Amino acid sequence: MPFLSLIGNERIKKLLKRAVADGRIGQGLIFAGPRGVGKHEFALALAQAVNCERPIEGDACGKCVACRKIAAGEHLDVQTISRDGAFIKVDQMREMSREAQFRPFEGRRRVYMLDDAERLNEKAANSILKTLEEPPDTSLILLVTSKPYALIETIRSRCQMLNFAPLTVAELEAHLGAKLKRPIEETHMLARLARGSVGRALEIDLGEYRKTRGIMLELIETMAVSRDTVRLMSAAEYLGKKLEREEFEQHIDVLMVILGDVFHLKLGDGRESLTNSDVAERLARVAEATTLDEIIEWVDGIEKVLQGLIRNLNRQLAMDAVLVGSRDLGC
Repeated sequence: MPFLSLIGNERIKKLLKRAVADGRIGQGLIFAGPRGVGKHEFALALAQAVNCERPIEGDACGKCVACRKIAAGEHLDVQTISRDGAFIKVDQMREMSREAQFRPFEGRRRVYMLDDAERLNEKAANSILKTLEEPPDTSLILLVTSKPYALIETIRSRCQMLNFAPLTVAELEAHLGAKLKRPIEETHMLARLARGSVGRALEIDLGEYRKTRGIMLELIETMAVSRDTVRLMSAAEYLGKKLEREEFEQHIDVLMVILGDVFHLKLGDGRESLTNSDVAERLARVAEATTLDEIIEWVDGIEKVLQGLIRNLNRQLAMDAVLVGSRDLGC
């Protein structure tokens, strides 16, 4: 997978290609950014670029023996190191540091990719400091992480950090449209629900999403239109008592997406701005029946509930406060 085949983060793509072409890739890099934005794929592309037999302006050709072996996970000089249980352990890092001192078997550089690098335990992290400080020219260590500041400061100070951004909706739509061959409406929805992550987009079950959305859309219609206190209290009981915490969070996440759509409509944005454009008419009726201040108040209340989950608040009372309109969220 040459850089040319990757989507998003064009600035980092250009920076890496230029550094490879000029021979200025360092020995330790941190690829930091949200999950699912392509950090591991960029690491593989870099491993190909520094070992490609026929590089093109800092990018891999994707066709030579070295490129094909790396793509297949069969190149002797390119390794992905993952956690062993809960952590990446000291024995794994000592072995990597030892191997990194030797010349490559078949390529120009040894490349070690540490996935979920924030999972380095303290001993493991300390064991690679000398390797990062005085690395051999023929080795490259790539720490891939969604939590860069969970890495100890002495590792961060020895590596150059590249910060990956979430993909844009347009980038995701183009990628998903080519990969999944779904109806345009579904691709549109997935690209917005994924929040910049290809990985998240591929994990979303639209059938389950629509089922949950139906429940939460009825709830918003009750909040904005009929304002039936009995039904709202019943909904608070359903959300607070009958759902497990993970299910509760999923329902609330969908609720926030719907409120975001209603907010767009109140601002006068078009249907193309909506995540749930297939139910635009129902959303428009909700938008007509409510005010911007009410939407903001609901969102603020829900965010306080989510913050209160850390303190094990009473979910039913908290949601009752949000839905029925009390200012006391029980947090």
